[in-house]
Order: sequence, then structure tokens, then C-alpha cells
Amino acid sequence: VYIGHPNRIERYNQYEAMDMDSEINACLDIISEFSTQQTPNENVPFAIQYAETPTDNEVEIIRKQLQQWVKLNKLDQRIFKIFRNTIKYGDQVFVRDPETFEMYWVDMTKVARVIVNESEGKRPEQYVIRDINPNFQNLTVASKTTTDFNVNPPSGAYLAPYNYTLPNSGTQGAGLSRFAAAMNESVIDAKHVVHLSLTEGLDFYWPFGQSILEVIFRVFKQKELLEDSVLIYRVARAPERRMFKIDVGNMPSHMAMSFVERVK
Repeated sequence: VYIGHPNRIERYNQYEAMDMDSEINACLDIISEFSTQQTPNENVPFAIQYAETPTDNEVEIIRKQLQQWVKLNKLDQRIFKIFRNTIKYGDQVFVRDPETFEMYWVDMTKVARVIVNESEGKRPEQYVIRDINPNFQNLTVASKTTTDFNVNPPSGAYLAPYNYTLPNSGTQGAGLSRFAAAMNESVIDAKHVVHLSLTEGLDFYWPFGQSILEVIFRVFKQKELLEDSVLIYRVARAPERRMFKIDVGNMPSHMAMSFVERVK
């Protein structure tokens, strides 16, 4: 069971705060705009690369299927935001309708954890998602075996630790499944999930990706603190000392001083 970085959800909130900065917002927009240009002839945001020279019939079939898929998921409109969210959070998850293959967006803060089959090269098998659309709660998990449970496991099976903590549900005791879902959680088979990620599987964030904002977080905080300190300085030291010259002309001294006091 993989949940990503321990502070993954808090980091999503931090990325949201960083996106409210005008400079970072403009940078994400520029990168996404540059990376999601439509192909000039097809008007789709994807270009097909063929390993071998295709026949005209193959080209026509693939082109029509691509256009149909783009139209189904409105990718000509949504690809910019999909790409932008992926580089902002490091991940983007969609639940795919098994009949129509239409992709429905899932908030990354709702993705609780991923259940992985390590015997098949760490292949994700199930996604545990909170507060999912009720229409997708029937996209059930893969069939469970007795080795998934801590109840009478066969010899040599993995024993779930007794202190494993499930999100939103307290500590697990003996006799409960380590695959148990907490309140409002649904377990979706990985074949119904489209997961876009910036991970290569070479860091401890896997199976979740790392945002491109992660490396500039320290600089962003320094800039934020600097802006706050300048503002505080200007508020606290507003009445700074300055020299004022008041022209009193040829007034007598007592009238000049009273005029200066009045101006002051």
C-alpha cells in the first residue's frame, strides 16, 4: 500500500498557494500553453508517431479514432488545464467510464492511497479514492484472494502489521484487512483509472509524481517573507525623519514660528 510522501496532501495545498502568486501563475500558463499547441492540420493536441511506415488505411483509422477520443473527452478544451494541473501537482487522476471511455476528473487530495502488486513489478492494482462520484462506486476492485486478508492467511503470506493506521479510521487491530476502506472511501480497479504523473519510479514519491514547483518552494518562501518584511517595515517606520523647509518670507520671528507650528 503506497500513500506517497507523508505530507502529500499538505503539499497540494501549498502548490495552490504558490499558484496564487502572479509570477508563478504566469509561468505555469506559459509552459502549459507552449506544451499543448494543436497540430495545424488535425486540430487535435496530439501528434501520432509511427514506428514503421503505415498504410493509408491505417493512418485514416488511427486519425479518426484519435479525433473521436479527443471529441469524447473534450481534450481540445481540457488539455491545457490537464497539463497545467499535472505539472503543478505532479499528478492528475481520472476515473474512466468502462463503457464510454469518458474520463472524469478526480481531485488529487481525494486520492488516499494506491494498492500495488509487488510480485508483478510493482504494478498498481487498485486506487482508494474518497468521496467519489456515486456513479462510479460500482467499478469494483479486482477479485480478492485470501492472501489479501489478515484472517487465517495461508503459510508464508504477508501478515499485516497490527499498528497500521488507516486514514480517517483509527488504528487497525488483529483480524482486519489491510485493504479495508475508511468512511467515504471507494476502491477502484486500476484498469478504470487514468493516472498522469511526473514520476519515473526512481524516487520515494512513487507512485505519485513530484511537482515542478517543489524545487522553487524555498525561493518562493524567501520571496514571500521578503515581501512581508518590506510591508511591515513600511508600516512600522512610516513616520521616518525628514527635513521640511517652510518658506516664511520676511515675517517677524514670533509670527514665523507660529506659522511653522500651524503648518506642522
